[in-house]
Amino acid sequence: MSGGYAVASTAKIPRIRASSNRIRPVTKLKPMKLTIKQKIRNWLMNDDNEYGDSIAIDDHGPNLQSQGFRLNVYGASGGTIVETTKYDRKHDENRNSLHVITEDKDLGEELSKIITMEQLR
Repeated sequence: MSGGYAVASTAKIPRIRASSNRIRPVTKLKPMKLTIKQKIRNWLMNDDNEYGDSIAIDDHGPNLQSQGFRLNVYGASGGTIVETTKYDRKHDENRNSLHVITEDKDLGEELSKIITMEQLR
């Protein structure tokens, strides 16, 4: 050491060369972490479910959560019979009523009257 300065080592520093015609191998990227939404979607869409299809639809009657009513329309000789079914949550029962619409009356107009009457009950 001369004059109190450290002498740099004589090791060679590699040069960085930019060459556009050299093909570099593609390295495999680490997979990104899945978000909670992606994990839930993958879990729900998993086909390795040992139970098979776990969704069942019951369309044989009204469920207890329904607030509407059901109309059944039957053709009859001389007119139309309309049966209405409405669930009464307070008394836990279904209330049925029958309405007869003769051929001389307009079916659409009479149905609108029936619906209005059932909503007022």
